[in-house]
Amino acid sequence: MSLAWNNTRHLSLLLALPLLLGGCVRQGLDADPGEIPSLQEQLAQNPGDVTTQTRLGIALYKDGRFEQSRTTLSNAIEAGAESGAAYLYLGLSNEALEDWTGARNAYTSYLDVGNWGPLKDDLQKRLLLIVRNELHAAAQAALAQEADLVSEPPQPRTVAVFPFRLVTEDEGLLPLQVALADMMITDLAISNALTVLERTQIQSLLDEMALSEAGYADPATGARAGRLLRSEHVVQGVLTTLGQENIQFDAEVMNTERAQSSGSVSDQDRLEAIFDMEKNLVFQILDVLGASLTQAEREAINENRAENILSFLAYGEGLMAMDRGDFQAAATFFEQAVSTDATFGAAQAARRQADDINEATQTDIESATAGETSGVTGVADAGEIAPTDNLLQETSQDVNPSATSTVIDQGTTTTAGQDNKQATERDSTQEATRQEGAATTTARVTISIRRPGGDQ
Repeated sequence: MSLAWNNTRHLSLLLALPLLLGGCVRQGLDADPGEIPSLQEQLAQNPGDVTTQTRLGIALYKDGRFEQSRTTLSNAIEAGAESGAAYLYLGLSNEALEDWTGARNAYTSYLDVGNWGPLKDDLQKRLLLIVRNELHAAAQAALAQEADLVSEPPQPRTVAVFPFRLVTEDEGLLPLQVALADMMITDLAISNALTVLERTQIQSLLDEMALSEAGYADPATGARAGRLLRSEHVVQGVLTTLGQENIQFDAEVMNTERAQSSGSVSDQDRLEAIFDMEKNLVFQILDVLGASLTQAEREAINENRAENILSFLAYGEGLMAMDRGDFQAAATFFEQAVSTDATFGAAQAARRQADDINEATQTDIESATAGETSGVTGVADAGEIAPTDNLLQETSQDVNPSATSTVIDQGTTTTAGQDNKQATERDSTQEATRQEGAATTTARVTISIRRPGGDQ
């Protein structure tokens, strides 16, 4: 379905709904820049009129006065404005100001209070893109504040897995660098004893550090990046092909605070047995970290695999395309992975995510706002809108080869569902409000994951 057709459909629904719903139409909230003087005068006479305040914020946004729009709409919301339009245009203003955290919070609130179902679908896809922007901004901020961050202790029991340096003459195997790291992240996160950082968060920082592939395996680089990520350990290593049929995997588990290795792991096998080799290394790493496994967790790790190497390589190509922002190409690679291995759940989920993000890059959210600002309510075509908590999990999730449960946390690192692990580190305000912290991106944005052996 084309974007143009979608927009036409949205407009057709908008025009038809007043006739269908009759009494379900309230006063519209839209406003144009030419109304700014009049709205300012009305607001001066009645400062408590949140409807006028909301309309003024919308008009200011349309006039390109994004900072003023954000302030006005924030004040309207604090004063009790309950319209989805206030949150919607607050999100748009924050996007224009590249305040990705503020945009995410505003759009997420719109999903709870907004009226226009088709727009909610667009925003859920938009949030996938915004979270990626948020992570890149956090990486930039981390480097800018490196002197302060390196002196802070890491979050206990946290692990970051770097892409692996590949030494080979076969360039067709390059996707193994990211695909194996991605699978290892999933496997390590199955253990309830660890908190594992998301691949996209790690890659965002490495991209900002402008590392060459050689830097992925450098101990000094690992210790530095780990401190910036506030991760207690970093897993980094080298894949080396031995002839055309065999491969060797050597990795270090680096303690970032001490800047020294906590232990080494290695394995060698035929290339076609690479998934068995990866599982063996994961179990070795868990032993180095002192993380015990239940029998169910061990079985979940062993079950997390692709059926063939060609599908896995296509999956890795898709991840690399995602990292460089080519979401259309990523979707094509993930589709190749699925066509080669129809049981590869990670590739299926990744294809859906890449399609959604690609659509979000082509969707003009502002042009789709008419359904909200026109005041139409009771929209029967709203569809199934995911609960706010589920949406935050989905938008922060970097697709990996098993089901995931993800938490975005600014200033602390936690794992969803762990009642007894690091519970005291969560911000009490976040717990009370179900929000994700301040409206500005900081260097301490941490995305952590837990994958408790869900179905693919």
